This record gives sequence, C-alpha cells and structure tokens, in this order.
Amino acid sequence: MPRLNLALFQARPAFRSANEALTDLDTALTRAAATGADMLVMPELYFSGYGSAEAVRAAAQVQGSSSLRAAGDLAARHGIGLVLGYPEKSGCALHNSAAVFDRSGRLISNYRKVALPNDFERDCFTPGTGPEAFDFEGVRCSVLICYDIEFPELARRAALLGTELLLVPTALRAKWRFVSDSIVPSRAYENAMFIGYCDFAADEPSSHFSGTSSICAPDGQHLCRATGSEDLVLATIDTAAVHLRKSDFDFLQDLKRLELATPLIPRIA
Repeated sequence: MPRLNLALFQARPAFRSANEALTDLDTALTRAAATGADMLVMPELYFSGYGSAEAVRAAAQVQGSSSLRAAGDLAARHGIGLVLGYPEKSGCALHNSAAVFDRSGRLISNYRKVALPNDFERDCFTPGTGPEAFDFEGVRCSVLICYDIEFPELARRAALLGTELLLVPTALRAKWRFVSDSIVPSRAYENAMFIGYCDFAADEPSSHFSGTSSICAPDGQHLCRATGSEDLVLATIDTAAVHLRKSDFDFLQDLKRLELATPLIPRIA
C-alpha cells in the first residue's frame, strides 16, 4: 500500500507581501525536506495572512501568476509536494483557495473554499463548489479549507470520491479549539481517512489562532500535534490503515443499507 510522509508547517501569522511569503515558504520547505517529508501543507491564506481584506486584495493571485509559478518552482527545487493557501483572483471574483503542487512543481489541484464563516470572508470571497479528488504518488487526496471540515457533508463528499488523505489548511481561532480537538478526529474516524489540519501559530500576544495543527489517522487518533508556537510536525500516511479500518466496519458501505429520511446531498453548490 502507498505511504507518504506528510508535514504541516504551523507558520507565524503575518500579513506578508508576495516576496516575504515566498522567502518564508522557502524556509519552510527547507525544514520539511530535512525531515524527509514528501508533502508540506501551509495554513489557510498563508500567502496573504488571514483577517485583512486589504491584504487579501493586495496579495490575490490569478492561476499561473509569476508568484504561484515561483511557489511551484520552490516545491520542485526541494522535491516536495506543496499545499499552499492563497487568495485567488478569477475574473471579478476572489476565492479563498489552496493550490496543490506535485514534486515537479506542477499544479495538480486548485480548491476553493465553500463555507465562509464570517463577515471578513463573506465580504471578500465567492464560495467554491466543493471537493474534488486527485492522486499524489498513489495516495488519493482531497482538500477542504477550515470551516469546511465542520460540515459532515463536505468531508463525506470527499470520502465518496475515494479520498484517503484529506488536506485542510485552516486559520482556526483559539476559542474554537474543540474543532481540532474533537471534530477533526471525528471526521477522520467516520470517513476512514487521514486528515492533515494545518493552522497558524499561537505564540505571539497578538495571535488569536489555536496553534493546534494535527494529523489524524482513520481510527480517529492524533498521530502528531503542534504545541502552539511556530512548528513543523510530521507523520507517515500509510494507506494500509485506511483499508484496515474499513475491514472492521465501513460507514460508507453500511450507509447504503439505511433508509434515511433526508438523502445525501449529491453536490454542494
């Protein structure tokens, strides 16, 4: 069964210029490469910083921009896959997005956040249409962003696409820490998948983030957790654990035997 080493970089929260973001990204990739990581996940809106409409608009990137190409080049230089949270400009719309690059720096997926939880996001962004699946070195993956994971329907949609590893950049506030403590492990368990959940650091007086990045296994257990400060955490994703978990009992198969009053939503718009 395919295996990969997944790293999460719990970055210091900041409103960055494109050059600053790329410099810090290079440092994060260097650290991840030194640990033997195959893929690195960065937090939500890492490329701009979270919470400022002005910063988001200033840092917004169209697909194929020079800055996104530079991010892909960094992934290629370090030989690591990359999940990069950034504000995306598409025509007149802005999206809260995550670009996924393979080891060669090629863009293999671009996800747009569906669930926008607050005035900052609703005023800035247009929602996306939901998760899609892609393969990274034999592992079936999907992306959600932050608040998306709090909706069982979105994680279940990813699971129905065959997802074994769900990658979740986030900007979770400290007061919602129960999401990383309880909801993320539950989503991993009920969908028999690994989840990599990458937040900002919480080691500065001005930081309101939880600093609880984690990787959860299909049995709902945390494989690793960050401890508040800027940190790099790593765990091995062994897809044999997905099949072992499903061999005990498979919610997705058992669900087909149930007659539910409300059918599953086939598409999240």
